[in-house]
Order: sequence, then structure tokens, then C-alpha cells
Amino acid sequence: MALLGGPRAGATSNAPRWNVPFKANVLLQSFPLLEAMSVVLLSIISGMVYDLVSFGHFGDYGRNFGLGVVVAALFSTSASARGLHLNSEPRSLASQIKEVVLIWTAVFLCLSVVALALDVGNIFSREVLILFFVTGLGGIISVRLGTGRLFASLTRSDMLAKPQVVIVTQSDVRVSGGVIQALEVSGCDVCQTITLPTASSDGALLECMDKLIEYVGVRSVDEIVLAVSWADISLIEKIAAHLYVIPVPIKLLPDHVVSALLRRPIVNLGGTRAIELQRAPLTPPQLLTKRLFDLVLTTAAIPFLLPALAVVAALIALESRGPVLFCQRRAGFNCRTFKIYKFRTMTILEDGPVVTQACRGDPRVTRIGRILRRFSIDEIPQLWNVLKGEMSLIGPRPHALAHDSEYSQVISLYMARHKVKPGITGWAQINGWRGATPHVHMMIKRVEHDMWYVNNWSVWLDIKILVLTIPRIWTGRNAF
Repeated sequence: MALLGGPRAGATSNAPRWNVPFKANVLLQSFPLLEAMSVVLLSIISGMVYDLVSFGHFGDYGRNFGLGVVVAALFSTSASARGLHLNSEPRSLASQIKEVVLIWTAVFLCLSVVALALDVGNIFSREVLILFFVTGLGGIISVRLGTGRLFASLTRSDMLAKPQVVIVTQSDVRVSGGVIQALEVSGCDVCQTITLPTASSDGALLECMDKLIEYVGVRSVDEIVLAVSWADISLIEKIAAHLYVIPVPIKLLPDHVVSALLRRPIVNLGGTRAIELQRAPLTPPQLLTKRLFDLVLTTAAIPFLLPALAVVAALIALESRGPVLFCQRRAGFNCRTFKIYKFRTMTILEDGPVVTQACRGDPRVTRIGRILRRFSIDEIPQLWNVLKGEMSLIGPRPHALAHDSEYSQVISLYMARHKVKPGITGWAQINGWRGATPHVHMMIKRVEHDMWYVNNWSVWLDIKILVLTIPRIWTGRNAF
């Protein structure tokens, strides 16, 4: 016999709806506009406050208005792409704030690089930009906190007309709490959960569907969600046929098997769509985007770094004999060999069939070399490899050919790291797998992180890695 359970705990099945002009999802969808307006307003206020403090009067706010519009558009678009709006997948407050800080910082870094390249940096004073950066970031976080609490309060008070959702499931299929939470965060009310009969008879199923159709008519249900096994195609088709008579959208949730597949990219394939089980090397547009990203940041950074690089080169030359730069053969994109450039940090230059990794207290490392290796300053000359197109700013770290030969024999996916260009820093490095790898399990973890990067590359991921590299270098202890 079909089971038609009572209303879910906390649901308001008998509570009357308030006659308000919009539903909860409308409020959620208007949140990006509110956030963007707050950014523009804070940009104008920052400029006016600076003019008042510096010159004793309010200046022209037109430029600050334009700056606010550009920043708001970039931030809002990026936040939406990262799933940070309230009508997206529910996320913890700490996770949201972390992503907001990262995206906000990335937007200002990109604008700074563009302003430097176009020689228009004198339009806005540094004080105004710093003030806008701080107040804008605080404003966004405050708007998110306030809007989240307001929405939660309105939801608890039943002042919003929530879309009513019924979940239809099987006794052996568990509906995860994440599904219910996602529905509630998006402004829905899971008013009923119906369990299908365990018997396979059409009569029992028909009785259950009749009760569901009757319930939908009485309760004014807005949507039906099916949580059944995808292996039982016949059952899904029968349910769809029975419910064809009601004017309510019906959606099918993926089961645990299909859910794992749907985490992978879905791509167009001719006239149909397919799940991408293995990602090919970056597409031509992606390669062009990544290359432009490397060239813009590298050409902007080199002029500022040249004086410091000259000092480092002089210290190396004064401390010990030998070349300032150390060249070693490494495997790059598609396993093509190239020469990598580093500041010399040892008294020897190894590039043969056997290359011994440095260890703590290694006598081969010079005094200056220890400092350079500790803070990865010895890697800066690889910016020249980036300009030549042999490396990228972000990617799997290249290893000596001797180490490639050794680890490829014991780690099955080791050589797959070469599906993208090697990088000066990477996903493995900011996650704690930087420096020496004296044990095989350490290299396995590095490879796992490298492969995750290869399979999940995006411009925003590169920006995230770049922003997190400096604090990770400062706190890391595995480079010696």
C-alpha cells in the first residue's frame, strides 16, 4: 500500500499564504541588483569622503560612479559564476566570505593591471582606491549578512508565499538533507514527502498516484520532485504517464550513481549532449586566455622585480663561484623538453641521469641559497620561461628528467601532469605539497592535486592560486 506521509516537520501545510506581490524566489533573484547598487554607492561615498577630507569640499562624483559600475559588473558576474548568490547552491557563511574576498581582490588586481597597461592609473588616487577597496568589501559582506538574516526572518514568519514542493521517493532511496536544504534556501517549502509502494503491482502505484493528484489539486502544489532510482526506467515512465494530467512541473533528481557523473562537465556533441569523462587539453580559446593572462601579468611584474633580481644575482656571485643562473632540463607540455631557469642555490649543478633532492641541512646549499629556496625567490627567473611560452604562471611544477623517469614507473597518472604547461606555482603547492618529496606517498599527493587542477582549470582557479601563493610561501616549511 502506498504511504502518503504527513507534512514534513516544520512545514506549514495548513498555514494560509499571505497575499504579497512576490514569492520568496523573487526576493532572492533581486539580491544581485541590491549588492551591485551598494557597490556603486560605496564607490561614490569613498570619493566624496576623500575629497571632503583632502580639499574641504565634495568633488565631481562622475568618475567614482563609473568606477563603481565597472567594479560592480565584474564582481556580480564573477560571483554569479562562482555560485555565490543566494539563489544558488547553499554555502556556509565562512565559505562565502572567503570567496567574496578572493573575487573582490582579483577584480581590483585586474583593474590595476589594465590601468597600468593603458597608463590611466593617475585618474584615481591610491587613497580613493584603497578606501573603496576596504569599504566596498565590508559593504558586500554586510549586505550578505543582512540580506541572509532578513530572508531567514521572513521565511520563519511565513510572510512570503513560498513555492510548494512535493518529494516522491522510494523506501530504499534516501533523500539527502542537502536536497531539502537547497530547496528551502531557494525559497521553496517541502510540504509533503510521498513514499511509493514497495510492491511492483500497477494497481498499488495507480492508487498512490491518484492520491498524489488529489493532494496536488487541494494543496495547490507548485512542483513535484522525483527521487527514485534511475535504474528503474519503467517506474519513471509510469509515474510520468500518471502525472501527465496535472499542470505542475515534474523534476527528476539524480540518484547516487548519476549524481557522481553529473559532477563532470556536460558538453554538446552534435545534436545531443554528453558527459565528459575525461577532459582534453585546453581548447584554443582557453589556451589563448591562459596565455594572455600569463603575458599581461609577467610583463607588468618584470620591471618592478628587476632591481631586486639584480641584488640577488650580485649576492650569489659574491658568495660562491659559478654561474648566477642554474639551467636544468625539464619536461613541459606534452612531455617536450626545455631548459628551466633558476637562481643558483647550490655549489653543484646537477642535470644528469641521477639528481639528488635537497634535504634539510643539505651542505650543498649555500647560505644565500637557503634564503632563496625558503621563500621560492630562486624560481623568479622562470618568468623568462613564461615569456618564451615554455611555462605558465600556474600549473603543475616541472621536475628534473631523472625524477620524471623514477616516478613515472610507480605512479600511474604521473605523466598525465603534462597535459598542460608546467607552472611556477600550482594547486599542489598552495595545498601544502611544495618542496622536497623524499617519500613516494608525498609525490602521489602532489600528482593527485596536479591532476585535479588539470581537470578543473579555469581563469578564476588560476587567480585563486596566484593570490594564495604568497601567504603559503610565507607559512610553508617544506622548502630547504
